[in-house]
Amino acid sequence: MKDICREGCHLVAKKPKGYDITDQEKQFLWRYSFSAAEKKLFLQGGQGEANSCQKQVLRIVKALREELNLKPLKSYHLKTLLLYECESHPEASKWRHTTLCDRFLGLLNRLECCLRSKKCAHYFIEDLNLFELFNHQECMKLADRVRKIIQQPEQVLNELLKKYQMA
Repeated sequence: MKDICREGCHLVAKKPKGYDITDQEKQFLWRYSFSAAEKKLFLQGGQGEANSCQKQVLRIVKALREELNLKPLKSYHLKTLLLYECESHPEASKWRHTTLCDRFLGLLNRLECCLRSKKCAHYFIEDLNLFELFNHQECMKLADRVRKIIQQPEQVLNELLKKYQMA
């Protein structure tokens, strides 16, 4: 991790969504990008191996976010939680396809905990809370919805599979 942090991050030009910005103002709008560091982290510790279930966990959680309308969660929130899950389980054996259920439920438990505390630290900028602007009541409702998924994951996933098979 220290090696990755030493390499730094990138600055990318990015217009904020929902704002009309003049061409002159656009040159001053930059944000940090940690995509290269994230990619390296995902490839470390065996999670990037061919038999890893890491991508599947992220795909499933992203599909749940879309299908169950888990707003205001974004893909980046889920990716951040996956990075923390990878850090908690660095051994390649913990990311085999046979452990998909464990890793999926681990990520959901982590998400529920973050929602209940309304705190999700950015992976690289620890003082930055990704949930800071979330409404407290929305967080509690989302946490309750995530808890229901954790309690009956097979039922929720089977309903999603049926929906995708019918489409």
